[in-house]
Parts: sequence; C-alpha cells; structure tokens
Amino acid sequence: MMKFKSEGRFREYIEELERQGKINENNKNGETVLTIACKNEIASKNGMERVAMELIPRMSEEAINKWNNKFGNTALILACYNKMERVALELIPRMSEEAINKWDEDGYTALIWTCKNRWERVAMELIPKMNEKAINKWNKDGRTALMIASKNKMERVKELINTINNK
Repeated sequence: MMKFKSEGRFREYIEELERQGKINENNKNGETVLTIACKNEIASKNGMERVAMELIPRMSEEAINKWNNKFGNTALILACYNKMERVALELIPRMSEEAINKWDEDGYTALIWTCKNRWERVAMELIPKMNEKAINKWNKDGRTALMIASKNKMERVKELINTINNK
C-alpha cells in the first residue's frame, strides 16, 4: 500500500507517472493514482479531494473504471466511503455499467455509502445508472441501500428505489 506524508509528495508522484506515460496504470496492489487519492491516505482530506478532482479529467475511461483486485473498490466506492461528495458526482457520469454496479468485499456499493452519508443528490444520480442487483445488494451488516435510506429519512431515494423494484 502506497502512503504519502503530504499532498506535495503525492503530486510529485503523479507528475513522475505522467512523465513516464504511466498515469493510467495500476500499481502492484491494483490501484491507480485516482483510487489512491480517493482512499484519503494523506492527512489533509481536502487536499486529496482537490487532487482527485484534478485527476479525473486526466484519467482514461479504463483507469477510472478499474477496481482494486484485493478489496474490489472502485474510485467511486472509495470516494463515497471517504465522504468526497464532489468527487463522487464527478465520477458518476464516467463510470461504466460494470464499475458503477460493483461492490466491495463487504458488500458495500457506492449507493450504500451514499445513503449512509445522506447524499440524496448523489443517490439520485447513481440509482438510474445501476442495475437492480446492485441497488438491492445486502452488505455484510445485513442492510441494503433502501434500509439505510429509510433510516436516514431520504424520501426521494426510497421512492425511486421502490419504483425500480416494483416494475
């Protein structure tokens, strides 16, 4: 796992990868620079969110849609887990059908994290792009996005999920 002690060091790493033409490549852990940025490994969350936002337009579609082989996380799942709402909104339109419907090793989808974070806008962007299996995925704690949205009084999200489930 790559760790950086400062945003500056991470930016230097990104610049070096760009010079080498390797910005879209996975490291030995299956991570891209974007998934590393979304993992929020640097103390300054705002700094990493800024870096992730700068990286998104520079990354290929393939790199944006890769997931870490070890844990199954996409950049979108990591952004949602680490409460990077702006990054999540920026990533959603660039996610492939396969990547947007992915869940991690604990059964968490980006939608489940979105509902836990009470991000109604993100959920409303995500749901129409997801398949029913991913929308209704149970996490390791035995909860679905609908259960979490209900608990958090996310009425529009509940309504949209129920509409999809009742088709």
